[in-house]
Amino acid sequence: MNNIYQLKRDTLSSNFSGKDHYDMIIIGAGLSGLASGLMWMKNTTGMKTLIIEKNSYPGGYSTAYVKEGYVFETTQLFPDIVDILEYLEIDLPLKRYEKNFMRRLVVDGDHVDEYKIPAGSENFTRYLTETFPADAEKIRALMEYSVDLFKQVRKLKANATLKDTLATPFRAPKVIANLNRTYSGLLDKFRITDKKLREVMETFTSFSGVPSDRASAILATGAMLSSMTRCFRPYGFFDEYPAKLAEKFQSLGAEIRFNAEVEKIEVKDGVVSGVKVKGDNTMIRGDRVITTVDPMLAMRQLVGDEHLPEKYIQKLENTIMSPSSVNVALGLDDKIDMTKLDLDYPYNVVSTGLGTAEKLFNAFLAGNHGFSKDCFHAAVICPSLTTGAKNTITIRSTPWAMDGWKELRERDYEKYRAEKEKWADFLIDIAEKYFIPDLKKYIVVKEISTPATYARFSGSPTGSIYDIASLVTQFGPKRLPMKTPIRNLYQPKFAHGLYGTMMGGVQVVDLILDRKFNNGNSLFIPEKAAKVSS
Repeated sequence: MNNIYQLKRDTLSSNFSGKDHYDMIIIGAGLSGLASGLMWMKNTTGMKTLIIEKNSYPGGYSTAYVKEGYVFETTQLFPDIVDILEYLEIDLPLKRYEKNFMRRLVVDGDHVDEYKIPAGSENFTRYLTETFPADAEKIRALMEYSVDLFKQVRKLKANATLKDTLATPFRAPKVIANLNRTYSGLLDKFRITDKKLREVMETFTSFSGVPSDRASAILATGAMLSSMTRCFRPYGFFDEYPAKLAEKFQSLGAEIRFNAEVEKIEVKDGVVSGVKVKGDNTMIRGDRVITTVDPMLAMRQLVGDEHLPEKYIQKLENTIMSPSSVNVALGLDDKIDMTKLDLDYPYNVVSTGLGTAEKLFNAFLAGNHGFSKDCFHAAVICPSLTTGAKNTITIRSTPWAMDGWKELRERDYEKYRAEKEKWADFLIDIAEKYFIPDLKKYIVVKEISTPATYARFSGSPTGSIYDIASLVTQFGPKRLPMKTPIRNLYQPKFAHGLYGTMMGGVQVVDLILDRKFNNGNSLFIPEKAAKVSS
């Protein structure tokens, strides 16, 4: 049964040559690592380059897997990265969502408000003004401002010179005005006070498990517009995307070593000198190293505090990683007709009302969770409606803290299994009540992921699923810099999500190559291929 579907990721293999020295070593074959590797290979010549990946396949959190004949995916959509695909010459058939972007349900006791949010900022503006006519002028003003703000973001320089910095207030005044503003503050600026309207707008910050009163206004606006303006998913399974990136990387003469876990980033006299892989007797030397794994793992464990200045250690300790998740993947029998359930959206979101995101996030910060029948936020995704494979749905909930999940799994697996079954049933009940009547009777396969699952899979100590939390206090110049205190050791941390991780790769390579191909731009606006030689 497991071999009905041949996943693209499983057709790849290591091509590690065993060299003891590379011009570039990249830790992690997730989307950030693959983007870094491809941008590096595209813009250099003669560089010996190696990606080291702890798993047996590429993709990180963006992948698919087979269980008892069902294919489950871990990603739900592409924002607009078509220009990056074209630049890398990646041919990937994509389904574009041109009508509806999201089905949004807000629960208040026995009452449920339902919104069908269309794709495209103009369509979204029209929908909001028709749904909330009393606030039509405020909505138009907010959306016009948001579109212009996002346009100004494209004028920013991630790798800024002094001249760029001095010019920023004139090039992007709205960006400067919003650097320290939360998304809630942006809604306040336009006097958006209607409770139900705010519930709809604040959905876009809760995607990453962050409430609107803590989320960066710039990042939330960018996430909203980039996702809904041109929104895609592959017609095939999601593993195909990172697999094609990895395949392209290898075709350019670069190497990937799968099933290899880095246990040490070697540093000598303040300069990175290479990496040590578990089980190897010797170090793999590297002139430059890019790490894409959790910074708490990379810097505190793989590098070690002894190599880091106290000020940087303090910045790491003050950095809040994004929350983790409890995720339920279900394989359903063929007695249910999924086409009749109105689920063919990138997102089907249900939550309790205004204030839910704040309660859940505060509980996460306290080290536990705030989920109950009166306080919840969950998304239901149905990829099989596009892929044509056997019926599957995914129920995703966030934010969750590690909260003893890892210790329970290691100490008493039966209790751990009972706890995760309890919360899976909780989420299945929500999906059954609001989206799929009689869901339980159709379930054939059930896969449950907890924060302990994500920690084991990624190496993140907290099971973080969106990397550094997208808080206003950690955005832009306040984020961990790509240049670490260790010379020639880099850490791309632009933003969460598929576009953000890909842009991290663009920005870090542009930094290393002295802005020779993306001209220091914060977003992807390549000017030329640098073709720097070894």
